[in-house]
Amino acid sequence: MKSLLTTCAFLGLMLASPALAQHVSLAEDSVQDLENSGTARWARTFIETLDQKGWETETFPVNTIGGEDERLDQIRSGILDVSMSDYQKAVQFDPDMFVLRLPYLFQSQEQYTRFMTESDFVKAVNEKLAGDGLHVLSIVPLGPFMAIFNNKKEVKTADDMKGLRMRALDESQMVLFRNLGASGVVIPFPEVPNAIQTGVADGYVNPLGVPLTFGQADLFTNATDARVFPSMRVALASRAWWDGLSDEEKAQVTEAADAALKDVLDWVPKVHDRQVQDLKDAGIAVYEPTPEELKTFRDATSDMSKDVPNVDPARVDEIVKMVDGYAQ
Repeated sequence: MKSLLTTCAFLGLMLASPALAQHVSLAEDSVQDLENSGTARWARTFIETLDQKGWETETFPVNTIGGEDERLDQIRSGILDVSMSDYQKAVQFDPDMFVLRLPYLFQSQEQYTRFMTESDFVKAVNEKLAGDGLHVLSIVPLGPFMAIFNNKKEVKTADDMKGLRMRALDESQMVLFRNLGASGVVIPFPEVPNAIQTGVADGYVNPLGVPLTFGQADLFTNATDARVFPSMRVALASRAWWDGLSDEEKAQVTEAADAALKDVLDWVPKVHDRQVQDLKDAGIAVYEPTPEELKTFRDATSDMSKDVPNVDPARVDEIVKMVDGYAQ
């Protein structure tokens, strides 16, 4: 009888005790510049939303637990739950994602927003990434579409790119620069300041806010708001962590990710003009191409859709038509 009473008392205590809070760890990819970094905003909103739901949350400042490759390994092995990661890290597991980085595929920020919030593209991506230990929570814009920065000359048309040696993020940007008539060299982001200062590279493509966020405005004399393609990063989750969540917990994470993405997508259109002025105030001459001048960039890069690495041309056409369906 005593043993039975003890067991009943223990069970009663367990039932009366609150359930252990679920835990999430997130590795940031940016300093906490909420005025200029879309990924910083996404991470802040995501973590705050889960905090409010009683989750235990942990964040790691940029590069404190490793660079892009190390964080990817930690995500795939289940050591890390969420990483704000290079878009290309996911592309290597699903080449279809590369199509979204084709120059001038998206004609406006509004079209991009509709596609990301209304299409099933991310759902299809996650079906392919599951076997590689990955799950995309959101594709996150860093800010407005990509601009061209350099420290040599004013760039008004694609023809002005000739003679420039540009820092490339990866091989896809090397192809972009070749199509624009420039040359390129792949340089990891932490090495960019030294590469620009020593003449290894003359510039890069990045969202307007990146030189502001990372203190690189003094590296450049000129920027061209060429709006080449969306400035995408990816909130990448561990599939092992995701699969270990209950349906209710997955719904809470999805709600937090959706709230974070909405915050960023609402912020991007509002920040463009202010970032242009901040760049000018920092001493960079910002050029806004005319529609005719933008067409020279579009024409110079139009053939890139005919040779997307590891994607069948018919599939490229299918995705392009899907994106076109969200234009107005």
